[in-house]
Formats: sequence, C-alpha cells, structure tokens
Amino acid sequence: MIYRAHDADQPSRWGVATTCREPTQLVVAFVAHYVALGASRVHIYLDAPQPDLEQLLDRVPQAQVTVCDDAYWRDHVGKARPRRHQHRQLINAFDAYKTTDVAWLGHFDADEFLHADVPVAELLSAQPAELDYAVINVRERVFVAEHPQHMLFEGLFRRPIPTDWEDAGILFNKGRRLLRRGVLGYPHGKSIFRTSQALVPGIHTPRRDKENRAMPLRGWPIHRARLLHFDGLTSLHWAAKLLRAAAAGAEDFRTPRGRKPEVQRANQITRMKRYQGNLDKAFAMHQQFKTIPQDDLERLLILGLVEEYAIAPERDIAALSLGQDIDLSRAAFDLALTRQQAQVGDWHGPWQDILARNAAGDRHAAE
Repeated sequence: MIYRAHDADQPSRWGVATTCREPTQLVVAFVAHYVALGASRVHIYLDAPQPDLEQLLDRVPQAQVTVCDDAYWRDHVGKARPRRHQHRQLINAFDAYKTTDVAWLGHFDADEFLHADVPVAELLSAQPAELDYAVINVRERVFVAEHPQHMLFEGLFRRPIPTDWEDAGILFNKGRRLLRRGVLGYPHGKSIFRTSQALVPGIHTPRRDKENRAMPLRGWPIHRARLLHFDGLTSLHWAAKLLRAAAAGAEDFRTPRGRKPEVQRANQITRMKRYQGNLDKAFAMHQQFKTIPQDDLERLLILGLVEEYAIAPERDIAALSLGQDIDLSRAAFDLALTRQQAQVGDWHGPWQDILARNAAGDRHAAE
C-alpha cells in the first residue's frame, strides 16, 4: 500500500493545561469533561487563589492545581507577575509542558471543550511519529434567539467561514467588521503538542525554541475532532468582558509579543465603549452577534455554518464523586460571577431584569 504502516508503539497518553480565573462551576466542568474524555493530567493554573475550588479538585487524581500567587511568580517562575493575561498563559503552558508526564499536551482556555468522534487517545496514536502538533479546529457556541438560556452548556455551534469562500461578505448584514471569518472569537483553532520536543507552546500553535529554530515544525489539523468554544458562558459573562475592557480603555487590544492586533476584538470593545455602560444596548449587542433567529436556523444548518454537538458536564461531574452539588444553571453562574468580580455585581440585578423582559417578550410573540 502507499501509506506507511502504523507505528504500534506511538504513545497516546495525553492531558491539557489551562490558566483561569473563573467560577467554580466552569472549572469543575472543564476538569470533569477532560477526565471523562480520557485525559491523564489536567493542569489547572489558578490566576488567583480559590480555596473552595482547590479543595474540590484535590479529590480528582488527574487534576494538578497550581495557584499562581505572588510566591509562585517569585519563587517558581523567578519574575514579577506579568500584567497581561496572555503572557501568564504562555508562561504557565510552558511550565506544564516541561513538567508533565503525558505524551501529548493541549493548551486550551477554561471555556474550550474538546469534542471528538473517536477516543482522543486513538486520534493521537494514529498521527505520524514525525508530527509535532495537531490543530483542533474551533466551533463557537451560539444561541437560538427565541430560546432563553437556562443551563450553561446549551446552544448550537457556529463554524468559521471556510477559507475558500472568497466572497463570504454576501452572507452578512452590518457588523461584519466585528467578526473574523464569521465568528466573534478566533477562527483558526488551538493545538495539542507532542511533549519532550524542542517546542515552546503558544496560544494557538507552538514554535521552536531559540536553539532549534532551523528544525522543521510539523503540524496539521485533526478532522475528527473540534474545540467547542463557549465564548461567554452566559450573556452577562460575555458582555461583562467587553464592558470591563471598554471601561478600562482597552480598545487598543493587542496580542502578546507585539503580534498582529486582534482587530475584531478591538472593534467589539470600541462598539461597547460607545454604549457608555448602557446595559440594554449591551444586551442588544449580544443578541445581534451571539444568537441566531429560529427562522434562519434551518438554512444555516444546511449551509454548514451552524452545527449541533452536545457534551454532558452534569454526567461527567457526577462521575468524579466530589460529594458536592455543582449548579450548572445560568442563574447560578451569573450569581457566582458577582462574587468573583465586584464590578459585575453592579450589573447583575439590572441584567436579570433585562433577561426577564426579553423572555416575556418571546412568550408574547409565541402566543
């Protein structure tokens, strides 16, 4: 045959790493999901101490929790805590990469959940031994406009516009400049890296270290898996990120190491800044960009721009036997946000009123 024979000795033990400061519900769901998928290690770098969460995860053998407090940065990393979250992510990803005992390590955010058609270990074992990393293509969660959210992981998934659709602009109304290939976040996926290589993990793909820049770096996408990006676990979660950034004057958003600016994210922040903290307009922006009208759903499914996937975090959390109920409702998550981020507390009550009015309007329209 024309294909090389499979190397039966290919290692497939794998894990993931993330840096996060999120409510307990999301982090526990992240850990449970990856343990259920077969991850041997789930490296959690907490951007700030969360004692209750730390205690819960201490009961999960696969979870390796590192609290990134001042002592961590001073004694372990040997430098001051970087101001930018992306810099902290990169340092922590490299720390996990250097110390992990798995053969493959994925670097994902806490709102990114891998979904695969076959066991992940089999996908990785099937890759050629010469492959340094594999890219998991992304799908971005959206809602049906007429269906108010009740649970965290509801919804459908928007696929980035295919790169060979040269005139994709004919699909869109106003606001296209806030999107990149039809999604609000990133369209190009994230990677899982083979360990024990001369690699430096990146946010999306790795690079060679300085001593090995001349070595070829081989990577390609995996086509039987996708990364489900729950960008904004709730409408409040999504809007709060932009509201905080707008209030801080962060419309000059830049990626680490002086790379190309994320223009669409900067445009989103600029749009939110124009609203001057008006929550009704912020919610309307969410509905414009994060929802799909019921009447248009079937057409978008046929075009392949929206896809249906499901994960089971409730089942996966139950399998961990943590001895504590984890409430994955939208309402509980929004309330947890207010406890973790004081500024969100000012928006919480008015936002719940907006949600109630919107839900009432949908009911009246249905009648």
